[in-house]
Amino acid sequence: MLVSIVYMSRAEQPFSDADLGELLREARLNNEALGVSGLLVAKGGRFMQLLEGPAWSVDDRFAVISQDPRHSEVTSLIREDIERRRFDGWSMAYRGLDDHDLAVEEGFSPFLTGTTDFPRSFDRTSAAWLLKWFRDRELHDV
Repeated sequence: MLVSIVYMSRAEQPFSDADLGELLREARLNNEALGVSGLLVAKGGRFMQLLEGPAWSVDDRFAVISQDPRHSEVTSLIREDIERRRFDGWSMAYRGLDDHDLAVEEGFSPFLTGTTDFPRSFDRTSAAWLLKWFRDRELHDV
């Protein structure tokens, strides 16, 4: 059985572009080893993340993330059973990258630019709505 969790959190300190790049590399390695895929969106000192994969893996990753001292106010927004993955790889989107940076760094997504949308099969889900809500909100830096 596959599950999906969407959560939101607040960064405890500002993340530079280099910090976010390192976070993405860590997440890709850790999540790939556990069979977890998803999307991490960082903006205005906040994170919203969708994790998907086998229930035990997703629950394990979420428990580890919840204890990570780099962020607080970790709040699970949606947990649902899914029939198939919506994100084949692992990607991260955040404000501050230009198109060149997106093209160079593996795993970065242009989701926050508003130029990329989800596949129709995912677009009408609660998780997609939350991610778009996060993208379109003005959030203030930490």
